Amino acid sequence: MSADDLLLFSKGDAASMMTLLRSFSTFSKRTGLNMSRGKSNAYFNGVQAGLKQEILQISGMVEGSLPFRNFLWDRGVDFIRSPLVSWEKACKPTTEGGLGLKNEVVWNRAAIGKLVNHIYIKGQNWETYNPPTNSSWYWRRICRVKTLLSEAYEQDLWVDQHYKGYTIAKGYDFLRDKGQEVSWHGLVWNKWSVPKHSFFAWVYHHNNMNTMEKLYRLNISEEDTCLICREGKESRDHLFFSCPYSRRVVTKVGEWLGIQIPFYDLLSWRLVATGSKLRKGVVNEFINACLYHLWQQRNQSRIDLTLNHPCTVASRIIEEIHNRVMAIIKQPIKEKDRSFVSWIERRGRSSGMNVDGNED
Repeated sequence: MSADDLLLFSKGDAASMMTLLRSFSTFSKRTGLNMSRGKSNAYFNGVQAGLKQEILQISGMVEGSLPFRNFLWDRGVDFIRSPLVSWEKACKPTTEGGLGLKNEVVWNRAAIGKLVNHIYIKGQNWETYNPPTNSSWYWRRICRVKTLLSEAYEQDLWVDQHYKGYTIAKGYDFLRDKGQEVSWHGLVWNKWSVPKHSFFAWVYHHNNMNTMEKLYRLNISEEDTCLICREGKESRDHLFFSCPYSRRVVTKVGEWLGIQIPFYDLLSWRLVATGSKLRKGVVNEFINACLYHLWQQRNQSRIDLTLNHPCTVASRIIEEIHNRVMAIIKQPIKEKDRSFVSWIERRGRSSGMNVDGNED
């Protein structure tokens, strides 16, 4: 599996598979994410051979085998690879540059804190409580969590600004490693963004893509030249802002959106995205989509030794965002957003570009 793959689960029967496929069809229309049946697999557990074949025929998939490839951290029976982003960073809130995942070790400690304080020693002073010397070793070990939480207590009272008592969520927030708020979290995570675009933009802002410059520095590659233009070192900034190919793609998308920024500064688009939250969100998604599709072209040039025309890529970006906006726009549309939505609709109908860059 890859990071932007999707896992769907159902009962192992034909009727459930049909329901699942219909649901995914609705999901695809809403999000613009479509299933590649040739790259999709079905996994079974305890399903008879005849029923397996029926489900595979209905779904158009082939049967896969375990183990899966891990989400961000490629570590398994047969392979180990350096993670793109550390687990510690991924477990931070999105406002601090993470994915908002829960660190299960820290969450477990916070849960133990509630278990001990509110069930087993209820009515006693948490701060002064010590397990009896004749208690079991695991109880003494469980009670060690008191030391981790002691600074957040005054006697037996959990201290917060409202003195409302201990909860697992509060304990988790107290125990977790805090980080600085990042300025780009609103750019990456907004409802207008296609999930795979947001995820790649998140990796981009952590500057953890395996560019040729990075691979060369790690002695994995013998060259650090940009795989697209062959005119400079393939750093993150070169690939997305200096590469002539990327400039052509970004320029075409910017022209469609009505934004012209000197020096092809893609990230500065948000500075000129004035108006409603809807308009700002759509502009942010165009930034994320450009980053994602430029990286896809870079990988295509490396793996398949092919490259799409810049106008083809720009058209693909425009079509994806147009479909995304039209699919999730709320009805009725707010008065302040009507002119912008109408403009998007009109531009979407007349935005067809051929590979020469001329409007159809």
